[in-house]
Amino acid sequence: MIRVIIADDETRICKLIEHLINWEELGMEIVGIADNGIDALGLVEKAHPDLVITDIRMPGYDGLELIEKAKAINEKLEFIIISGYEEFAYAQKAIEYGVKDYLCKPINQDSLLKALHRVKEALKAKTRHSSLEQEYQSIKKDVGKIRRSFLHNLLLFPEEGFPENTLAEINQNYYFHFQDGCFRVMIIKIDGQGEAKPSTDEISAQLTETLLTALSEVTVETEIVLSNSSIVVLINYAPEEKAKLEAVFVKLLNEYKGRLIPFGLMVTIGYGTEVTELKAITTSITAAQGAIDDRILKGVGRIIEFSQAPTGAIFNADRYYEFTRRFTKAVELVDHTEIKKVINGLKEDLSRQQVSGSEIKRLVREVGNTYYITMRNSHLKIEDATYEQTMLEHAIDNCYALDQLFQELTDQITGSLSKLMADKSQKNVSQIKQAKMYIEQNYMKNITLEDLGSYLGFNSSYFSSFFKKETGTSFVEYLSKVRMEKAKELLKEPGLRIQDVCLMVGYNDVKYFTKLFIKHTGLKPNEFRKLFA
Repeated sequence: MIRVIIADDETRICKLIEHLINWEELGMEIVGIADNGIDALGLVEKAHPDLVITDIRMPGYDGLELIEKAKAINEKLEFIIISGYEEFAYAQKAIEYGVKDYLCKPINQDSLLKALHRVKEALKAKTRHSSLEQEYQSIKKDVGKIRRSFLHNLLLFPEEGFPENTLAEINQNYYFHFQDGCFRVMIIKIDGQGEAKPSTDEISAQLTETLLTALSEVTVETEIVLSNSSIVVLINYAPEEKAKLEAVFVKLLNEYKGRLIPFGLMVTIGYGTEVTELKAITTSITAAQGAIDDRILKGVGRIIEFSQAPTGAIFNADRYYEFTRRFTKAVELVDHTEIKKVINGLKEDLSRQQVSGSEIKRLVREVGNTYYITMRNSHLKIEDATYEQTMLEHAIDNCYALDQLFQELTDQITGSLSKLMADKSQKNVSQIKQAKMYIEQNYMKNITLEDLGSYLGFNSSYFSSFFKKETGTSFVEYLSKVRMEKAKELLKEPGLRIQDVCLMVGYNDVKYFTKLFIKHTGLKPNEFRKLFA
């Protein structure tokens, strides 16, 4: 977790910042709040934060004084400063001192969230660079490891781009012999559930030996690393060798297929794009990974060249919102049948669109993340959540067919829920499921806590406490949430009046309904309709 301190002499500003963001979902936690610079510095010493959000003008120490003194305690500390319009120049000066970002009053959720994401990425980059530096120092005497670390780092941290070095500097620093010409990355992926030995890793190592020998005659330079059950190959070659090089890979594919079939394994080669400068090699890496992901659509046992399909279609706002709404609701109700139905519907929807394998796998990852976030928000504790997420990520990486991919997703989620229901420590899950289903089916009626308690066989006082403890929200709050979500759907229907929607979701008072709707969405019903109808 990224540790955060908020410092502002206006209590309302502190509370606003504290409640605008879902800190846990962002991977952050607030470890202290101060209303003056002196107390803020004390918190820096005691709470060891990673980020300080501070007003530019405060009693005790002002923003710049606090930054200077806090940096002396922890030079890696990040800052976001808050300023009024008249203090803009002062805020700009603070940025020269290394402050990551600034926010102008009045603060809104969007600008704060964007600033926090920028800080989060900066902190991640610092951690990576520190880790890479330590790794480099530990292997600097090993030429082979240094060469492989160059390619490994490009694979692991593509968002950081190519090192700011010339070709000659890369050769000197990483012991390569690159020359001007063409550069390309190929990925060789081994798939299957073969029972025979040796293991996939052992086979990959053997194929690597064959690969190096075959490529040595047609390339200027070659480097190979094993990553996620894949063989990643970086090659540098003269333009006139391109045809020979492609012939070598065709020959290798046929040879590999013959060697792997006895083990029940399959092989696919993904071609990255050819680039004429080494600094553009990340483009080739991305394309090679995209080509390998496309095997879920194009099949295995072949060479695939990545072709960029039109993007964005699967993220149509209305379609994805509807899927997420239905999926989240099915998870909250622990409804295996509905979960399978909505996931299968998503697969059928995608199969009718022109999308790439990478886009589909990215969406499947988002569905998995949505499941675990929904479980946390519903206060349903999964003991092995981290392990489950790791296994799902591994499964997604290694799926080589569309049906297999969505079956893995369905099995992971329904299996997780079955384990949860079977766990004696989660014995109340079934009763909460029944309560939620009752609310879903009767939200439009004037249902009360007594009605629900009677339905489940509890007295209302006990059930009120039980529901709040198990879900983290009260019966009234949950009922209101269900009604507001249904209202959002109904407001998209132009033929329904606001008062009609009000009655259809269980309210008789339009003013009260409007007040609740604003609290839930931040918009009036008619404003929501204009934006989303």
